[in-house]
Amino acid sequence: MAYYRVQIGFQLDSTLPKDVVTLNPHYQGDNPQALADALKNNLLAAPGIGPTWPFKIKVYDAQKPAPSYPLYETTNGTGSKDTNVPRELALCISYYSGFNRPRFRGRLYLPGGFLTAGPGLRPTPATITAALDMAAVFYQGLPAAHNWVVWSKLDGTGRTVTDIWVDDEWDTIRSRGLRGTTRQTRHII
Repeated sequence: MAYYRVQIGFQLDSTLPKDVVTLNPHYQGDNPQALADALKNNLLAAPGIGPTWPFKIKVYDAQKPAPSYPLYETTNGTGSKDTNVPRELALCISYYSGFNRPRFRGRLYLPGGFLTAGPGLRPTPATITAALDMAAVFYQGLPAAHNWVVWSKLDGTGRTVTDIWVDDEWDTIRSRGLRGTTRQTRHII
């Protein structure tokens, strides 16, 4: 069995490379094409994503040093998807394998635009449930002998994800934010 790093890139608000938002789950398995195709089908069926979101899935060998080229790629659509929620706003899917401690845990940050509710002071219970339901994309309907894993670079191994949770706090991913396009200045002295 091999370990794979899957890069799922969503093109948001423009077709510029800087506007790709990525999620990078890891897997254990033996067929990168079947894995990517299963993830694509899961994303197409996911509420909040579906066929209207352009995305690209690339599967890499997690154990291979850089430069590592994709073992397999698949896409859905072209162009970009306009969003109406700040892109740096996210909900974190936290997960672990057996024990919630270093090298046994990981995180994926879902863009707020995937979730249908608008941002309030805290995510609502329905929004948290929607994020937990969205996590099913990463572990349900996978090919036989494929598992979502917590990848540890230090150990060079993956451990099967056993538990997930989403808390009631928004997360901020600054690198996903828009760049300023205008500026207002004021001289005060």
